[in-house]
Amino acid sequence: MSSWGGFTLAFLVATVGALASPVQFDTHSYNFALDGGGGGESGVLNLTQDVETVCVDFDNEIYVGHTDYSAYLSTLTAGSDLSHTRFGGNSSWHTITLNDGDPNDAADSATIDDADALERYQMAAFLVTEYQMNQGSNAYNNGIQGAIWDILDPSSSPLAPDYANADQALERAAEWLANPNADKSFLADFLIVSDATMAWNGAGKPLAGGFQEQLTMLTTVPEPRQVGWILMALFSICAFLQRTVFCMEGRKF
Repeated sequence: MSSWGGFTLAFLVATVGALASPVQFDTHSYNFALDGGGGGESGVLNLTQDVETVCVDFDNEIYVGHTDYSAYLSTLTAGSDLSHTRFGGNSSWHTITLNDGDPNDAADSATIDDADALERYQMAAFLVTEYQMNQGSNAYNNGIQGAIWDILDPSSSPLAPDYANADQALERAAEWLANPNADKSFLADFLIVSDATMAWNGAGKPLAGGFQEQLTMLTTVPEPRQVGWILMALFSICAFLQRTVFCMEGRKF
């Protein structure tokens, strides 16, 4: 194998494996902070990727702006490894009780109560897509943040702050999760940003310490130079494979 072929293969392997290693996470400014706490901020991953992040963890703090957080990234699609997330290993959650008079209250409550950690992160991502980001702190957004905190609320932690009526947002999230025909393709655009310094806190409990965990949405495409590197890598691999096949066929005669 040529040195260039070896380099490009290593480059792609490193790119694919990036989620398994800590990255640099910098926060820049609040974009829709809520009066009762929570909301979102703009940030950058590894100095190049602009992101919008939203709080899913009410029990810890994050500083804005701040540079050089060390963070793991985890995906939200089926089969994702949540071992680096705060709530991935949590097995006991505060009970959800919806009682706003909707005939589906009991069923919606049960859907959330029966959800595992990945499904809870997915419901949180669904609610993030419903934020009215240009409206700032209003009753609708406050309800969404309250619902996200309720969904990701371990029984071993204090109850999530009750500063907003979260019932309607909880119902929407539960009905989306329970609907087998609901669109889930958008989950590929989300990542969980988790502090790399968090520590084991006991079986079935969330990881302890570290900064406030965030859901992040990718907001930009890779820079042209990054696209160029990827295209060069793919071209080199194709050339290497073509040369290998040619050599193998040549040895047959």
